[in-house]
Amino acid sequence: MTPASGFRHTVATNASDSFTVQVHAGDFAWTLDEPPSLGGAGTAPDPVTAFLGTLCGCLLISLQITARARRVPIARATASARANDKGFVKIIEVELTVYSNALEDTLRTVVERAEKGCYIKGLLKDSIEYRLHLTISPIM
Repeated sequence: MTPASGFRHTVATNASDSFTVQVHAGDFAWTLDEPPSLGGAGTAPDPVTAFLGTLCGCLLISLQITARARRVPIARATASARANDKGFVKIIEVELTVYSNALEDTLRTVVERAEKGCYIKGLLKDSIEYRLHLTISPIM
């Protein structure tokens, strides 16, 4: 019997000697795998890539929460994260683009606060170098 899962609780299972893992959280499900070059089937993102997506998602949610609380209009934002290719993660580089006509200083403050409010960024060990590159694009 699989234990229940949901908000901030996941259950992961795999079968046999497969690297493919099924993850469940309440009504949601997703798959993790490794690329064929590392012995997996390449059917889904690897755990590090999934983590990078989670980091981007958390940062964007925190950005919207912070901007809304400070009444700073943001039309949209995109984030891209990359880590070193091999071994333990040592460097994470995030490219964040914010589309807004707000003042640059105001947006930089919102981004700094959003980074502090990003729970996933808070999980990073001190041994991981984290770099954020911000681009501000005015809305035409």
